[in-house]
Amino acid sequence: MDCGKQFKKYPSPEKGCEDMDKSYNEIIYLNEIELTSALAQLNKGYVNSLISKSNSTSKNGETDTSNNGVSASAGVKGLLSGEYTGKSSHQSSSENDESFGKDLNIVLNDYNLKNLISSLKSKKMLKGLRNSAEGDFVFSTSSFTLTDFNFTTSILSDPKKHGLNPTFRSFMKDVGAWDKSTEATLKLISDYMKFGQELTQGNILVKMDGLTAFANDNHFRLNNGELQSLSYSSREMSILGIAESKLSDDIVNDSENFIKKKVGTENNDLSKIGNIVPSITELLFFSSGLLKKGDRFVKPIALFFN
Repeated sequence: MDCGKQFKKYPSPEKGCEDMDKSYNEIIYLNEIELTSALAQLNKGYVNSLISKSNSTSKNGETDTSNNGVSASAGVKGLLSGEYTGKSSHQSSSENDESFGKDLNIVLNDYNLKNLISSLKSKKMLKGLRNSAEGDFVFSTSSFTLTDFNFTTSILSDPKKHGLNPTFRSFMKDVGAWDKSTEATLKLISDYMKFGQELTQGNILVKMDGLTAFANDNHFRLNNGELQSLSYSSREMSILGIAESKLSDDIVNDSENFIKKKVGTENNDLSKIGNIVPSITELLFFSSGLLKKGDRFVKPIALFFN
């Protein structure tokens, strides 16, 4: 579902676009740099800071660390409106501060995501995919697939030589699920995943209706193993991001000359040689169904479930 342009203040759940301010959201991916940058520019110098209180000194001149803590300034209502004091008989003040600082950053970032979406909506800067131009903030909710080239390659491929992982082959034979046809199919998949791993440089490919996103593995809140559980999910996922580009129609209308036209090597003109890898990526993912005509490439800021 494309939910960008016609946001109501509190959309009904059955329409698939719940307001983040009114619902719990399971955030699985958050790019903190993009989040903070957008807030800073939209809110005229937004500042999110953690301030450590200085140690107080008792009457006898000794340093008193019993009241050490961390206070936050970011406008977070309620929970963060007062001063937090970390106390523990089993942890030092620095350990308390460090632990609280990590927890507080998570709280602030989750709140900031809601704040960013609200700001974009109020400024009418949030677009749906079909209405978006390059550079627009977009929001969309749909079914999804995640392709982790690194993880799949580590399972299927032999790390020492060209071919399938011998441990995986042995397991498949032990359970009676191995024959020449299966081997040929898995070999093709293994080669595809290894090439995809090189092209995506470790990013996880997110495919949703009308868009493809390359999501940096470091920004996920689930590890590679936990991400596999999402393959069984029937839920729809929401994405907030920036529309970087739109898939051209050339690949559909003239696939044989696609690379030549993209790179433009006629008359030894190499001015577009930098397009060679993006063109191969586009061709590979289109031929395998991971890209479709009219798809947007979206830089994700957040991925979450409503």
